[in-house]
Amino acid sequence: MKELEGIIKELLENVKELENVIEGIKKPVAESSQLLPATAKNIEDVMVFLEQTSHAIMNLLEKIQSNSNEIKQDVEFLLSLNPVQKVRERLENIKAKNDDTLNTLLELYTHMSFHDLAGQQLKTVLQVLEKVKNVLLDVIVSQVTAGKELDEEQKSTIKGKVSELLSQDRIDQEDVDKLLEEFGL
Repeated sequence: MKELEGIIKELLENVKELENVIEGIKKPVAESSQLLPATAKNIEDVMVFLEQTSHAIMNLLEKIQSNSNEIKQDVEFLLSLNPVQKVRERLENIKAKNDDTLNTLLELYTHMSFHDLAGQQLKTVLQVLEKVKNVLLDVIVSQVTAGKELDEEQKSTIKGKVSELLSQDRIDQEDVDKLLEEFGL
């Protein structure tokens, strides 16, 4: 009898410990499920902004480069006319500044390529967030369906509904209750 009491006591302690672990998981899962959609949306917004500004900047840089190339041709033509010394000095000065502008443009193009790399890295972060979201979905669905006899189609439907719920900016308890009621859970 004492052996049975010991086993039951140990079993109860294990159940209590498991309850504590589950309680410890609930809060981070709930917080993450609320933060992930907003974070992913913010990153998507930043990526769109980066892409738009990159195109605008590249167009402006191309216009400056085109103008500088025309200035270079005009200055070289004027220099070929063998102007007086003062005019030649001014033209040489314009040529040097224009060459400096073209070199600066090359540096800007290099910086813009790093700008593009930042956008690609954000895309990778988004993919990771999406994977984390899917893992959380699986955890939530397994939690919701624990102990229920459901086929894969029902589980997939629940996962879709949970995913739809998580994609909202704010998740209300009423929405969660409605979802659970919809599936008889």
